[in-house]
Amino acid sequence: MTTPVERTVTYHDPCYLSRVNGEYEAPRRLLRAIPGLTLVEMPRNRENGYCCGGGGGGMWLDSFSRDHTTMRLSDRRVLEAVETGAQGLAICCPYEVSRFEDAVKATGNEGRLDVRDIAELIDAAMHPR
Repeated sequence: MTTPVERTVTYHDPCYLSRVNGEYEAPRRLLRAIPGLTLVEMPRNRENGYCCGGGGGGMWLDSFSRDHTTMRLSDRRVLEAVETGAQGLAICCPYEVSRFEDAVKATGNEGRLDVRDIAELIDAAMHPR
């Protein structure tokens, strides 16, 4: 038995799954299979996706890069997600949870955009609460 997950989400293509390994469609197929869920795309997606800044040790450079940049990559990506009108940002990389949850707060979008792993969305459809 499944329960509809009535929400609109946008999906962030993680660097290693997507651009390094060439897998763009499997996560989108999973999202589209969730009843009630609507997937909208950010302008930069698939091969033209945008890094969150967390992989490859990038998350350890935040204190260094803040002196040389105007905005963290994850903050910029959250703003792109908000512009889609989505209620949620769907992710599937372990680095992205903390990166994007922090970016939602840093950009003042708490309560407007939530971050959930695709597995969490699937679980919500399979186990109503």
